[in-house]
Amino acid sequence: MKVVLRQVQKAVPAVWPLKDYVAINPFAEISNRNFLNARNYLRLFSDTELLMPLDYFAKLFNEGEINSGDIHTAIEELKDSIFNSAPENSLEEIIQILQDNNSGKPEVPRMLENSERLIFTIAESMDRCTGSEWNPVICDEISKYCSGHYDDGQASWESPWKNLTLYQAWKSAAQINRNIEILGISRFRKFVSHLPEVPEAAILELLNRMNVPEKIWESVLLCYANSIPGWSSWTRYQVDSGQRSGFENSDLNGLLAMRMAYDVALSETTAFSVDWTSLIPVNASSLEPETLKVNNDVKLRYTLLRAAELGYQRELLGRLTPNKKRLESFDQSNVEAGQQKVAHFVFCIDVRSERIRRSLESVSPEIGTGGFAGFFGIPLEYVPLGEVAAIRQVPALLEPSFQVQESLAPPAGCHTCGSAEPKAVKNKQLVRSLRIAIKNLQSSAISCFSFVETSGLYYIQSLLGRTMGWKSVGSDARFDGVSSAQSRQLAPGFDGLESQGMGLAEQTHMAKNILSGMGLTKTFPRLIVLCGHGSQTENNPLKAGLDCGACGGHSGEPNARFAAKLLNSYPIRCELSKIGIEIPESTHFLAGLHNTTTDAITFMDLAELPDSHQTEYEFITEMCTLASEFTRGERMKDLSCNKTSQLLRKSNDWSEVRPEWGLANNASIVIAPRRLTRTVNLEGRAFLHEYDFNHDPGGEILETIMTAPMIVAHWINMQYYASTVDPIRYGSGNKTIHNVVGRFGILSGNGGDLMTGLPWQSIHDGQNYQHHPQRLLSVIAAPKIMIDRVIQKHENVSDLLANGWLNLIAVEDGKYFQYSQDHTWSEIPENYNSTGK
Repeated sequence: MKVVLRQVQKAVPAVWPLKDYVAINPFAEISNRNFLNARNYLRLFSDTELLMPLDYFAKLFNEGEINSGDIHTAIEELKDSIFNSAPENSLEEIIQILQDNNSGKPEVPRMLENSERLIFTIAESMDRCTGSEWNPVICDEISKYCSGHYDDGQASWESPWKNLTLYQAWKSAAQINRNIEILGISRFRKFVSHLPEVPEAAILELLNRMNVPEKIWESVLLCYANSIPGWSSWTRYQVDSGQRSGFENSDLNGLLAMRMAYDVALSETTAFSVDWTSLIPVNASSLEPETLKVNNDVKLRYTLLRAAELGYQRELLGRLTPNKKRLESFDQSNVEAGQQKVAHFVFCIDVRSERIRRSLESVSPEIGTGGFAGFFGIPLEYVPLGEVAAIRQVPALLEPSFQVQESLAPPAGCHTCGSAEPKAVKNKQLVRSLRIAIKNLQSSAISCFSFVETSGLYYIQSLLGRTMGWKSVGSDARFDGVSSAQSRQLAPGFDGLESQGMGLAEQTHMAKNILSGMGLTKTFPRLIVLCGHGSQTENNPLKAGLDCGACGGHSGEPNARFAAKLLNSYPIRCELSKIGIEIPESTHFLAGLHNTTTDAITFMDLAELPDSHQTEYEFITEMCTLASEFTRGERMKDLSCNKTSQLLRKSNDWSEVRPEWGLANNASIVIAPRRLTRTVNLEGRAFLHEYDFNHDPGGEILETIMTAPMIVAHWINMQYYASTVDPIRYGSGNKTIHNVVGRFGILSGNGGDLMTGLPWQSIHDGQNYQHHPQRLLSVIAAPKIMIDRVIQKHENVSDLLANGWLNLIAVEDGKYFQYSQDHTWSEIPENYNSTGK
């Protein structure tokens, strides 16, 4: 049983809380399966879909996004692949099918009957046979228990069983709750009281009472997990959090036991049962999908998915081709990223950075840009001023290595500022206490009406400001109790690092890795801006999904400021010089923040900017203003704005469901020197990571990029992919009816399952898709042998490529090479880049 439960747990993706909401690949744990095999596997016990409907591809074809050459190439590629997933149709027949399906507007995906599905829960089977609605009823019941148990301060009345595990809390509450008995499952309280005290034992007993053969335990349990996918993902997160903290959490098992208990009680009450034995093929040891058993409609849609990817690939490589020669002809002795520039900006690899980088370089040849992971290689936990709880500022793949305390940095020459910080902390705590008291008055059954009557006028300005989308009249909670002048002094400090094992040697090693990863080890401009990013929205529970994923769903400001402070440190620079990295005294690192909603760039810690760099600072400030305006102009059409003021208004409008498009339409990651992509309009669809193999003879930097940033980009790509192809299962519905539950998640309406993915408004504008689901294309400018070494060393990377979850192209010696699922390379013909044939 333990082995089965571990397998079930692995197949359930996690969802992070709203405050740390980051992209998670829902298919990460099944990437050891071929793409179509994984689709078959999921559809054995759920209605999951991994492919868009035919009319979607018909629209792409008739709009010229896919051409006949792309379809022909896809057919030949799939025909020759080890999985032989090409359709039975000829090219001419496929074209005719697409022309016949030209309805103009693709149908919005909806939950369709899955004729391939074998396993259903007892409640689902009963609903199918009798027309009842037990499955949603049971989902609502479980949702109420989970909402109360995991509440993080939203509820006025706390659950008395929060100190227990989920299963134990449910068992305690269900024995006194008559609701499900009133709805028709008699004697349920007594049924629950006789269940074992631990969830694993309860699952075993329930499986036996259901007469489920051991051969299909895993499939049946996965069916139950997928009947409440949102709460399953949340309890999987609890399991992972427990492991990170060093203790075992069994809440996912508890949820499965809860869900099965309702079905067993329903079955015994109504005498309705399922013949599980009939589902097992003769002589089969388990239920396992066979890759070849894919109907022609699925093969056709899979071929068209590949054709769409090839269409984008054709366009991308065609745009990069004019710059390809720069990789060969560039003087390698003069190859540093910051060479001969007044300023060099290092942005996150986020696709939203592509536009602002291109705009910055276009307004001045004296500005260069680079791409690096948005946490800037600083694996920290950030503790805001006066708080105890730390904020993870690292990608989901990593664990923080140390904590950094926010502090008030006193102005230079101020000898009386030492007492300012304790006072600010005290004021912050006072403001927070007052806010809690006001919230209690607003929600109290006794005082809520009288409170509104007596204080309603006070809120008029705030209500008007938020309704009209004027400048936000609400204060940032981060600056509670801090004056306007002091807010500019709040900064990450270095105090306490040595006690955490981060002495001078460790800090120097971290600085070296940062500079090597950014391609800055030989030549340095006078100003290097480390530019993190964050978003600005109102009334948006999923705001963290628009912030920096590499910083754990938070603003990249703390990481950028800490990194700049680290690299400006004189002792660090002295140590770096001993290992061959000489940072001149004339170089200053400056922290910046790119607001992805308004495209404004602001700078921090200006008090530490030397007077000698004031001219350069004024220059980049002016250039950033121009670049921001150009970037907003490019984005306006995508947001249906006619003027800049309309776009800016979205950041302060609490009714706005599309303040920005986030990472919608992401399609590729380019791992190469900037000279390959400089001046090329990639339309905000590409993650851009700086990399030059000439400075990485051992391949360590490439290995880091392919196993961390590339994987994170793939996760983001898969989250958007899943939310688009199956918004019912992997999306989060309509933003306008979202309700926050327990401060950690959202429900669609007032009940049902926990929502996990992206809302419909994040991928669709009401008329057309703004995200086109394609598997990520990774373009790496490096020798194939270096790339092969990384693939062979890391099984997870190999699985993604061999099983069709990720596409890869190498740029070597002025030629493009495609990586195949059989682990071989094939050169892409030059004529394909321009004609698609």
